[in-house]
Amino acid sequence: SAAPGTMFSATRHSLRRAVSRAAVVQRAGGFARGAFCVGEPAGARSVSPSAVDAVAKSRSFERGFFTSPLARDETAAASAPPVSAKGLSQVLGEELEHERTTYVPSEIVTKGPPAPFEIIESDGDCEITLTRTFGEDEEIAVTFNATEDPYEDEYELDTGEVGGGGDAADDEDEDVTIHFSVSVSRGDGHQGLEFSCATDGETVEVRNVRYEQIGSVDEESEDDDEYFSTYPGPNYDELDESVQEEFHKYLELRGIDQQLANYIAEVHVDKEQREYTRWLENVSNFVK
Repeated sequence: SAAPGTMFSATRHSLRRAVSRAAVVQRAGGFARGAFCVGEPAGARSVSPSAVDAVAKSRSFERGFFTSPLARDETAAASAPPVSAKGLSQVLGEELEHERTTYVPSEIVTKGPPAPFEIIESDGDCEITLTRTFGEDEEIAVTFNATEDPYEDEYELDTGEVGGGGDAADDEDEDVTIHFSVSVSRGDGHQGLEFSCATDGETVEVRNVRYEQIGSVDEESEDDDEYFSTYPGPNYDELDESVQEEFHKYLELRGIDQQLANYIAEVHVDKEQREYTRWLENVSNFVK
């Protein structure tokens, strides 16, 4: 019979992250395209306990399928009453209790973002923004979404295909890709640069650099309409390597480095976990 925990398919992406992040940190390398990594070589890095590990321990799983506490022990599951007899609210409550008692945020998450970044987030909102100032008049904002599927373009870079294909070994070697943007504005904030980036938690890849000239507050709606018609910047891959390297140095000087990439990967999983727990609580209360 089907495991009761298959109801919780909303957790699929974070579980796949747990599997693939473990694979990522065990092997050297990273993004080949437009990527940079500071610090020790990948093979020499020591990896502290992560939010990913905590989620993996918290949620018993096989690839892509969540198994609730009722099915973690086959013997217990065989003798347990069916899910329909226990009631949806009770099953959700049991899962909620399990998550609350087994998940522990990683040290990286509990320490907070690398100084001087500050984190801006709110319960129920999966967007996370890290902000800081730089120099005399620069405002920097790093923004990402904790519910983004980090596997959305997992096959596009190498094969141009989306979704299936490949064998089981390839599945185990899938790379986590978390997208984030870096906004750098100066002075009155009416002009700035927007970097579209991605990270696997170890390296930072720049995919696009866009120059923006923002009008007054009264013109905001018009600017929103014009955003997609303005020049988006060149194909980053086609820029001279020396230009790409200088952009990387520009970001690194402003704290967009390996340490921040590691924090983004950890807090990405932690935020999804916290919102999942909140979801369990809200739905359980609703169906009582």
